[in-house]
Amino acid sequence: MNKKWRPSRMKYNWNNAIYGHVKASIHGQLTEPFINLCVKRNIAIWDIKRRNKTTIVCSLYIKDISKIKQLLKQTDCKIRFIDKKGFPFFMRRLLNRTGIIVGLICAILIITFLSNVVWRIDVKGADPRLETKIRQLLKQQHLKVGAINFVVPSTEVIETNLSAKLPKVTWIGVSKDGTTYHIDVVQKKLPKKQKVTRPRHLVAAKKAIIHRLFVEKGQPMVQDDQFVKKGQLLVSGIIGNENDPKFISSKGQVFGETWYQTTTKVPLNTTYETFSGQEYTKHYLKINKWKCPIWGFLNTSYKHEKKDSVEKPIHFLFWDLPLSYVKETHRQVNQSKRAISPKQALKEGEQAARRQLKSKLPSKSEIASSTVESKKVKKGILYLQHHFIVYENIAVPKSINTKKERAKLKKKAEKENQNQQ
Repeated sequence: MNKKWRPSRMKYNWNNAIYGHVKASIHGQLTEPFINLCVKRNIAIWDIKRRNKTTIVCSLYIKDISKIKQLLKQTDCKIRFIDKKGFPFFMRRLLNRTGIIVGLICAILIITFLSNVVWRIDVKGADPRLETKIRQLLKQQHLKVGAINFVVPSTEVIETNLSAKLPKVTWIGVSKDGTTYHIDVVQKKLPKKQKVTRPRHLVAAKKAIIHRLFVEKGQPMVQDDQFVKKGQLLVSGIIGNENDPKFISSKGQVFGETWYQTTTKVPLNTTYETFSGQEYTKHYLKINKWKCPIWGFLNTSYKHEKKDSVEKPIHFLFWDLPLSYVKETHRQVNQSKRAISPKQALKEGEQAARRQLKSKLPSKSEIASSTVESKKVKKGILYLQHHFIVYENIAVPKSINTKKERAKLKKKAEKENQNQQ
């Protein structure tokens, strides 16, 4: 037999390191039959070397050790282990050194903890006085240097709270980058001087009946109680005579009577929910999609409840781990049924229709009156159709082409002179 025999299917690969293998010495008179039996039983054996007539050295997987015991008996051979390699043996040696394991675990926990602590808060776009106020408000929301990310609200909640408490701020944005929070602020500025506008008319944006006029600049072309169509001239930006016209930027407001129709539906029987004040909290460690309960899992759920969930990812240095901390708050709700009469539903429907219409109207608009055009009850729902009369500003600017207007006025003046002659 050759000194080295390595069948292709028994070549060394990385599985050896993962599953672990041993280097063993086989001693006996029938070492070659032992090898043949291993091949027949699909037992991997490699790095075979003969030391003498009765001894060979080879490598075997740990998982195959139990299989070769019977083969050793059949061939009357004995085995002695020389070396042990691979991950299982590495872990066994590591477990025997508890100091290293404890130190490694502590180092990982400390780094993970420090990676989930707020180390810096940058505030940009705010003057020193406003920046101080913003940092005070952030402390009230548990956002400060040294705070743990798990107790800090989400960036959306922080934005909402800061916007509500800082009316002098036009816009505020909160973002998180690793262990740093960025607060971007746009402060309100004094209104700029109005730019000089080009010559223009004021025309009707929609059909209406003129209610009242407030003209600051320009020549009024309509009067109260006059019906106007969409695009009709309301205030002219041309003043002076036809021979020497002047073009100005008309300015003013023209309120007209306009008309709207709305459709509203009001359920006669409704179910609404109110919070009872009872609640409990559950804490989880989420690993991918699997949640491992940490605290509060013994609490029994309410019959009717609403659940709010906040998830905080766990970081390790600059990497996002497939781990996150989840806090679930369960609030008990009481369900109540409410039945209203058609008369009450009619009143609530009109209020809802007014709110709906006001949200669409321009500022300074006024709802003059409303009438119910139709009403019907179908499957426990009251359907209402309202007609509203509204006073709103219908004036919109329209630019003046001065060259064309001069040409028109010149032609008009020439025709008048010819007619006079």
